[in-house]
Amino acid sequence: MELNSLCLVVIMIINVVVLIQGWRCHGCLEEERAALLQIKDAFSYPNGKFLGSWGKDANCCDWKQVECDSSTLRVVRIDLSYSRGWELGDLLLNASLFLPFPELNSLNLYGNRIAGCLEKEGLNNLTSLRHLRISSNHIEGFKSFHGGEDEPLKLSNLEYLELRGNRFDNSILSSFKGLSSLKNLDLSKNQLKGSFNMKELEALSNLRKLYLSGNEIDEFVFSSKDVRGFGKLSRISLFNITSNGRRRISLSLVQSLAKFTLLKTLDLGDNNLEGAILARGELQHVLMSYLAMEI
Repeated sequence: MELNSLCLVVIMIINVVVLIQGWRCHGCLEEERAALLQIKDAFSYPNGKFLGSWGKDANCCDWKQVECDSSTLRVVRIDLSYSRGWELGDLLLNASLFLPFPELNSLNLYGNRIAGCLEKEGLNNLTSLRHLRISSNHIEGFKSFHGGEDEPLKLSNLEYLELRGNRFDNSILSSFKGLSSLKNLDLSKNQLKGSFNMKELEALSNLRKLYLSGNEIDEFVFSSKDVRGFGKLSRISLFNITSNGRRRISLSLVQSLAKFTLLKTLDLGDNNLEGAILARGELQHVLMSYLAMEI
């Protein structure tokens, strides 16, 4: 009797294993394999032939630019940098294409001529995401289908956000309130102008590096709470800043920098500088390559 019961248990275990394997396609989840092929179609539209290696092998974990977790076999990294020819024109990307990847922690969309706005809902469901790189595109902002342009991104595990070389203006700052784990934020070469309101970033208590080079920033604006909230911010890059149509760092910007009392590295290269650097607090390195002083 006991032997029969043991055999029954073994058979049940074998059936469960076979059933689980049926959900997979030679090593990767079939639903994720299908989703990757949809992404391939989107990036190749209307007549491109990109990501050619995707689909030739049944196991999507072996595809180039894709990485899976060794135990769950779920996709954890997708690198789509330069995966679309610029001759195809702008790409209006549907961010919901990435919803089938709940364990995705790294997504690279660098240099694909993605234009317009990305849906916040499509990104907010990527709760495991730690690295998001969408630089060198034509993106103007993030939108929500449920109204609320001020509704923030809700990626609580995101640590690195690279938005360099897009078309974001100052309104983008309100999107960052839900990024409590963010350490590095790169907004270089966008369309930021005038006063940079640090109040919009006050929820980023873990922020360590802020890159703002190639914008038209005149000053940083704080509230009393802001200054205390940026205790981990150790590096700011203001390389090639423009003010009033001229490549220079204004006196008001220099003065506002003095409020970052725990700053250790300040990159002011390739600028004309009004006034003197106020060396105070923890500042240890001022990078001043190609820097000209205005007298």
